[in-house]
Amino acid sequence: QQTEHSSLLQPTPTDFSYSSNSTINQTMVLSAINLLAITLALFSVPRNMPPLAAKDDVADREKQHIISTSDYGARKNHPTSYDNSPSFKGPLQLTQKESPDFYRKRIRGYYLDNEKLCNTLHEQLPTTLTLGPSTPTGTILKSIVDHLARSDAPVDVKEVAESTEFYLRSGKRLIGAARRVLQNNAAKCKNSNGNSKTSKIKNTITIQDLCSGHGLTGLLFLACNPPGRFSDTRIRAVLVDQFEPKSHAILRDCISEICPWVAESVSFYSSGLEKFASQQRKDEDGSCDDSDSTNVQNNDATIIISTHACGSLTDMVLEYAMDVESASVAVMPCCYTGTDSGVPYGVRRMLGVGLSADVRRSFTLQDRGYLVDFAAVPRAITPMN
Repeated sequence: QQTEHSSLLQPTPTDFSYSSNSTINQTMVLSAINLLAITLALFSVPRNMPPLAAKDDVADREKQHIISTSDYGARKNHPTSYDNSPSFKGPLQLTQKESPDFYRKRIRGYYLDNEKLCNTLHEQLPTTLTLGPSTPTGTILKSIVDHLARSDAPVDVKEVAESTEFYLRSGKRLIGAARRVLQNNAAKCKNSNGNSKTSKIKNTITIQDLCSGHGLTGLLFLACNPPGRFSDTRIRAVLVDQFEPKSHAILRDCISEICPWVAESVSFYSSGLEKFASQQRKDEDGSCDDSDSTNVQNNDATIIISTHACGSLTDMVLEYAMDVESASVAVMPCCYTGTDSGVPYGVRRMLGVGLSADVRRSFTLQDRGYLVDFAAVPRAITPMN
């Protein structure tokens, strides 16, 4: 290598004279200079510079750029895009009508008016029907809705569709958040106890359906999560409203005929929201305490839901959820009059009362540590979706 490069390293007349060993020394010096230049070049690369990509990667990235939006509006062509008029996920597929009160009819009446569903009313409840922890959610909901219609249950088709779509759009995420809270609590309990004693942890998720009315939404949460679906966790529901309507017992018994675990896991609390909240605030959510002398620890997490909290009642529900540090919370607001208090005038004028109130609520929840997201139910159920 040295002899090959020696001709390139011969000094010109104006250069210093070199001895026979100077050629080797100069080669070493130039090599060091080149190495230093390369090193400086590497350190001068911006830290946010993307790595070198193959041609296929570049083509894919250019393709993604073509389908992406260039404005600052809602995301499009993306799995997480917000859809303000989604299609139905549940067993009821309502069509858009001029009047939102069109579906204010009992579920049986809707089946009678539908040629495809009418035959279901004449079918007997299958004696071999067995619903359990491995039954798909869609099958459970379809069985419940058909049985409500067959039994002429005192509930509007609008309310059935609303509750089923609410569950399908929120239930999995709410329960997932609660289970993560239980896991964190269990780890804390194990660390605090050390090896001093061996204790069994009893996990319970309590779904509190506030301003529940007849309580159909809370009942569906129970029905769609049979015992054994989560091997280490029990799920129960507490329904809260000023008084217990007669329709609640009918709906509970009707659903329990095909989902027998519901009757033993639900309770109705007749009370105003303020009274119930003041009593519950005394107990901390997510606690893990010794329950008795058998060395069993209760590990609890709470989910707050509300689909009938009108006006400022929704704000009371959210405030209560934050106060008790519920694992998760989901509401379907309505009757927005007066709920935009505290929102700047320009925001109210641009977004309207309803969206302004929801934006304000979102920032309040986020400030308290909650990850906030929006979803919509089909407009055929209600324009307040």
